[in-house]
Amino acid sequence: MATTRNHIVLLPTYIGAALTFVAFLFIGAVPGVLYGGYMGMTMYNVLFGSAGDNSWLARLVVGGGMGLGLAATLFFFLVAGAVAGTLLGLPFAPMLRRMSESKAAPEAQEALAHK
Repeated sequence: MATTRNHIVLLPTYIGAALTFVAFLFIGAVPGVLYGGYMGMTMYNVLFGSAGDNSWLARLVVGGGMGLGLAATLFFFLVAGAVAGTLLGLPFAPMLRRMSESKAAPEAQEALAHK
């Protein structure tokens, strides 16, 4: 009962996060991997001297940097989208609360009737 209400009220936040996830797939994934790989190569170069060798450690550090860059870009997009969705949904918050209360009321009455 309470979870349904929370999900309806948070609907703009979910929509904003979903739209920016799609934007991340088209806009942010490739730059995140590229800059993360560059970060990994720079880190390996600073720690071990040269990132040009084909050792497993160099590949591990560069691959880890790529994964870190991808994850950081994804989190940035999701948080920015959730915040934007929340801010754009603020004018509709009273309407969403009324909808959630009207949907929760029959469930509550039904639960009380069975007791």
